Amino acid sequence: MDKMIINPLWSRLTEQIQNNSGVSYDEAKSTAKNILIKRNHIYNNGNLTHTGRLRSNMSSEERAIDRAIKRAGGNKNNYRYDPEKNYAYKR
Repeated sequence: MDKMIINPLWSRLTEQIQNNSGVSYDEAKSTAKNILIKRNHIYNNGNLTHTGRLRSNMSSEERAIDRAIKRAGGNKNNYRYDPEKNYAYKR
């Protein structure tokens, strides 16, 4: 299995897809790349976009809260983070 060096955002999503779907590393990596391109987090060549760099530098808590804001609105002070579930809930 050829695991070329990929950026942390792409690597993290590849691992999540592989663990949750049971697909091969190469299939998970390709799926992750397509998702990140669609989200405008990486370019076709795999380099991070400005948005991707911001997202890659976020902590797990910050990413969970960001997802919750996109899902339900509000601002970051409206949410509490559950690290066991990696999920942010409205207060």
